Amino acid sequence: MRIACPMRSRILSMMLIACCLSVCLIRPARADDFTVVKGLAFSETVPALTLDLYLPKASADPSPCVIVIQGGGFRPQNGQRFKPFAEHLAKHGFTAALISYRGSPDHRFRDTLADVKASVRFVRNVAEKYQIDADRIGAAGRSAGGTLAALLAVTGDHDDPDSRIQAAVCFAGVFDFVSRFTKQEQLEIQPNAKKKRKTNGEWIGPEFSPEDPQWLAASAITHVDPSDPPILLLHSRDDSTVPWFQSRDMHRAMTEAGVDAEIRVYETGGHSVSPKDRNSLDDMVEFFQKRL
Repeated sequence: MRIACPMRSRILSMMLIACCLSVCLIRPARADDFTVVKGLAFSETVPALTLDLYLPKASADPSPCVIVIQGGGFRPQNGQRFKPFAEHLAKHGFTAALISYRGSPDHRFRDTLADVKASVRFVRNVAEKYQIDADRIGAAGRSAGGTLAALLAVTGDHDDPDSRIQAAVCFAGVFDFVSRFTKQEQLEIQPNAKKKRKTNGEWIGPEFSPEDPQWLAASAITHVDPSDPPILLLHSRDDSTVPWFQSRDMHRAMTEAGVDAEIRVYETGGHSVSPKDRNSLDDMVEFFQKRL
């Protein structure tokens, strides 16, 4: 017969509590890894759009900054679902700007792109205050956010050099709206292609036509030229929402233009190459560490 020992039970209980506390402290990003400045108005729109700055631990040198662009079907976004992106970047020494932007049905793609560019100009304007290196600004986004990150990369100097970025990482973005709805290999793996063409059209403007200037202008692949900054394209081969061929073709176009472009294709993951995927997050950080 085993006799219970009160002292032994207390010791075991204390050990269990200690273990639980140590597990709780193992988190992807801790509050003391970075600080957050919330609700900075960066646009002249009414109401003004805002962004949150995730600042890494203080360093002797200014940190590079990454504009974090949330996806969501080209609808208006406040960025909050992509906090894990910003936290991961801040933990690794980057300042991250988690932005909001306008979208369909009330606003078209030029409005959304203008919002994203305004966030870059704002970051440059406050760079000294927040110890940011204004010459090292990148962008990262998933899905619609990946589309916008690519557009920002390839059109940054079209209207205002202050909105130009130095690198971009695009997760599962659309880079050629025309091929998305005309190429058979892409239509075959998009079960709701007709519906997507309609919702994409609400953001771009006119009814779809392969020759329409607006649909071409909304396609980052149209703007690729040798002056574009380095870009990393991440996609899952089994993505049935945005076919991985989009990243394949964008990578090919950039490589042929002499742009520093890389691609990572994951065998599985669907359209959810997401902030919870450590592989894709680490690929993003590694790329920015080399290019910013």
